[in-house]
Amino acid sequence: MTKFRLSDKVYMLAGEVLKKLASIVATHRKFFTSELSELARGLSSSAVSELVTLRNTHMLGLSAGSMAGAAILRVLQALSSLTSLSSLTSPTIDENMDLESGGEQEEQTTMWNLSIALQPLWLELSECISLTEGQLVQSTFSPTVSNINVGELVQGGSSSSPLPPGTQRLLPFIEAFFVLCEKLQANQSIVQQDHVTITAREVKESSGSSSLTTACFGDSQRKLDGVVTFSRFAEKHRRLLNTFIRQNPGLLEKSLSMMLKAPRLIDFDNKRAYFRSRIRQQHEQHRSGPLRISVRRAYVLEDSYNQLRMRPTQDLRGRLNVQFQGEEGIDAGGLTREWYQLLSRVVFDKGALLFTTVGNDVTFQPNPNSVYQTEHLSYFKFVGRVVMLQNLFLLN
Repeated sequence: MTKFRLSDKVYMLAGEVLKKLASIVATHRKFFTSELSELARGLSSSAVSELVTLRNTHMLGLSAGSMAGAAILRVLQALSSLTSLSSLTSPTIDENMDLESGGEQEEQTTMWNLSIALQPLWLELSECISLTEGQLVQSTFSPTVSNINVGELVQGGSSSSPLPPGTQRLLPFIEAFFVLCEKLQANQSIVQQDHVTITAREVKESSGSSSLTTACFGDSQRKLDGVVTFSRFAEKHRRLLNTFIRQNPGLLEKSLSMMLKAPRLIDFDNKRAYFRSRIRQQHEQHRSGPLRISVRRAYVLEDSYNQLRMRPTQDLRGRLNVQFQGEEGIDAGGLTREWYQLLSRVVFDKGALLFTTVGNDVTFQPNPNSVYQTEHLSYFKFVGRVVMLQNLFLLN
């Protein structure tokens, strides 16, 4: 593990070989799953030792050859890929189906037991992250930003402060934790329930309850105290998680994608960057011709709404070309920019009853009185289309 450093491609190819062998015979998958689980357990002690060293030395006490985090991440990734093979099998007789069902239950039990065995690792990881987040808060405070709300800093504001030295060593451990949590929750509706019904206050108060413990680790672990769940972990350490995502946005689509299922934990600037990334991807994959509209200045909202609300989604991926009726000129970008400005003023005007300001008067939310606006839901959908067009415009 420490003597030879293999490339990502080698690990990927090895994982593919394991998956193919496991798909041929069910006993292969059972054997590989058992071996990988035991390997993860064995690696956990050295991983905990590395984290203890990092915490005691403020993230600076490991040599370049220390790779316990990367090793346990590789093992859990391979284990995760093997235990997702049930969807690839299609038994043709009841006996095979019974065998497959029993195998899935056994694999699920293996994952539950492994998650409990790795609890000391996740607890130590949480301690290290707390230390790092304390350093982040200290580095953020300065005479020039002394008026920043302390609560925002702790909960994860959009500060772009650099990470303390050595903090990147924690990322493989965090990714490993996310891999295991995603696998544990794959066959349950826990994540959906989490971001819909579990509030930040409830997560904080859940340390004395068994609801989240039961959700992640099953009824047999109902009385287990101090268990580290995705909800608790992500809520407690959202600041560092968002800092990692801010520095490497691709994490939100890959190893930290589980955060997307609890969007309240993602800072606004990271949500915006992810949204624009998806818009860019769709635009590059599905290019279309220019989208032309002709509007009157005095009726910019009505004309734009009537011309865009019924357009197919494919049309909205093209470059917008705006013409103001009764005016000469070719839109080379300036007219479109002016259209966005005019339309934004009207949409967010209090008289439109669509949005209302909150907090510092520069943040908007849907107006509760929008029900008095005819077809208000259709207008909100239209505003969403305009936002998408605007982001395409900014990207071009």
